[in-house]
Formats: sequence, C-alpha cells, structure tokens
Amino acid sequence: MEKLVPKLRFPEFEGNWIANKLGNFAEVSKLAGYEFTKHVIYEDYGKIIALRGLNIKNNSLLLNDVKYIDNSELNKLERSKLYIDDMMFTYIGTIGEVALIEENDRFYLAPNVSRIRFNRNEVIPKFILQYFTRDNFKEKVIKGYITSSSQPALTMENVRKFEIKFPSLQEQHKIASFLTLVDERLTLLAQQKEKLELYKKGVMQQIFSQKLRFKDENGNNYPDWEEKKLGDICEKKSSNISANTLEKNQGKFKIYGATGFLKNIDFYQEENEYISIVKDGAGVGRILLCDAKSSVLGTLDKIFPKLKIDIYFLFTTLENIDFTKYSTGSTIPHIYFKDYSKEKIKIPCLEEQQKIASFLSAIDVQIEGVIKKIEQTKLFKKGLLQQMFV
Repeated sequence: MEKLVPKLRFPEFEGNWIANKLGNFAEVSKLAGYEFTKHVIYEDYGKIIALRGLNIKNNSLLLNDVKYIDNSELNKLERSKLYIDDMMFTYIGTIGEVALIEENDRFYLAPNVSRIRFNRNEVIPKFILQYFTRDNFKEKVIKGYITSSSQPALTMENVRKFEIKFPSLQEQHKIASFLTLVDERLTLLAQQKEKLELYKKGVMQQIFSQKLRFKDENGNNYPDWEEKKLGDICEKKSSNISANTLEKNQGKFKIYGATGFLKNIDFYQEENEYISIVKDGAGVGRILLCDAKSSVLGTLDKIFPKLKIDIYFLFTTLENIDFTKYSTGSTIPHIYFKDYSKEKIKIPCLEEQQKIASFLSAIDVQIEGVIKKIEQTKLFKKGLLQQMFV
C-alpha cells in the first residue's frame, strides 16, 4: 500500500492521507451558453456579475473587466448562482486557473468556467484551492485529461476523475490557514509595488510638465528647459543578433529581447550603458535601460545620447513618449527611427537632469526591492506547495 505522507508536516499530525476522486466529494458543473448569454447586459445594472474565465487569475478574482446580468432575469439563472466557498475552475483555453467565492448574492456562473461545490464534511475549500495551484498537480493530473483539439479543454466527467489526496479536516485547515497567510503577504507586497509605481508616475508627470522643479546648491532655479527633436540629442544603432543563434551560447554578458533580459552569453556589443527600444513585433515601442557590456536582439534598436545627457534622465524621458503612434504595418507593427526621431522633447541642463535622475532612480530601487521580496515569497510558497502536499 502506498504511503501517503507529505515531506513537510505540522508536528501534531500523523498517519496516512486519503486518496479520493474529486467527483466523490464535490459537485462539478458548468453552464451551457444558451442558458446564459441572452441575459447578459453591458451596463452596470445592479452590480450582479457574471464570472468568466478571464476573471480568474493567480488564485483570485479579477473584477476590472466584468459583465453584468439583468436583475429581472435572475430567477431564470438560479442554477448558475455562486455561493461562498464555491470554487471556480477554468476548463477551456487557459486551463487550471482557480478562485474561491467569498461573498453571497453577487456572482453568477458564465459558460466558459466550471463550478466546484464541495462537501464541507470532507474537505476545506481553501485547502483544495491550494492543492490545485501546485505545479506538479497541473502537470501530473490536469494535463493528463486535457483533450486535443483546436482549443484545449476538459470535460466535466474528466474533472470529476481528478484524484485528490487529503488529510483530516483539522490538518487541512491548518495547512490552508498557513498558506493563506503567505498569500496575504504576496497581496500586500503587490499593493506596495503598485503604490510605488503610481507615485513614480505622478512625480514624473509633475517633473516633465515642469510643475515640480529642482534648485541648485544655492537655492536658485536652473535655466529654462530647451525644446529639441529626439534626433538632435540621440543616435540609433542596430543589432543583427538572432535568438536562434544563441541556443547553446553561455557566458557572463547580458543580452536583451523584447520582454527584457533574455540570457547570459559569451560576448557583448556595447561597452557602456545604453537604451533599447523594441522596433517591431509584440511590444513595439517598449523601452529598456540596458547594462554596460551587453547586447540586444535584432528586434530592438539601441539608443545613445549625442550630447551631454544623463542616460537615466533620457530613459525616463523616452518612457513618457507613446511610440505606438509611429507604428506602421498591419500584420507586424514596426517603428522607424527616422519617424520617431522627429518627436519634440524638452531638456533641462545637465545638473538638473542628474538631480531628476537621482530622485527617480531612488524610487526604482524601492520598487526593485519589493519585486525581489515578491519573487522570494513566491519561491518560498512554491517550495511549501511541493512539500506540504502528497
């Protein structure tokens, strides 16, 4: 008989966990589209919300893009009503996203997401929520039941076949409570990061509109900012590096792609710090500040200052430009330096640039510190999920 005991366990618990099919202790259901869509409206009508797959991410509900239901039709949708501790589970397209309902009388089920309603005498819903989020559960259990078609999907019958391993209710509660505390820390860190980013955005608006000005060491105003074309203060260099030529290349020098740092390789193109901009494809116009002794793929251009300009100040200036307005091409968007170099910007003297750069980079350091804490906490939780479950 297989021994069902986790590697990491609270000391007051012992004995084997139980293995059971999800359908034996939970009701798994979905809603047919024709029963629902005709009742959806697009105005905020009583704030009764229809939850879709896109409203479920990272074990929680995202309510920034919702559809509302006509209150007069609710009696026709009783079988789609969601109650506290119902678990939402995406079964088509992006499969395996989960979230728990934590309030009554507001949410209803949409056709592209399933509802799992548990027998509370056997399992704690928050324990099962955490169980579903483990990487090895998605890989070893969920993936094995996905049907191959133009769009990956699961049948409700196959969802009911998921084998779940769980301990006593008391141990489930302790595990769920502990992991919920970790989730709460992640939420607080994410909120802290968002507040810092909003603060930086607000300060940048004040600085670049010149409503907020720095003064020299004698308390006097710096000279007025000068208007220049981007092409007058910057120059562009291209790269011819292709990602498929770097598969086996390893080293200590960074190379950047459209989404940021790609990998370390054994050579570099640029000796000093510079700015890159995504010139075509997804993310066109995205700006990156690149380290010295690094390179970029050919889908990015490299931007260098011509004049005595603080590189970080130039980076923040470029961040304020909407480069997508220079985009051409219907299939693959593309921007050209010859076009966006005509953008007019205002530049202060070098000393004020440096003060602005120092102020904004200090906020960046705080943001990076929070991001590091988020990644560390995620890694900590991932380890817990691997060891606290069977």
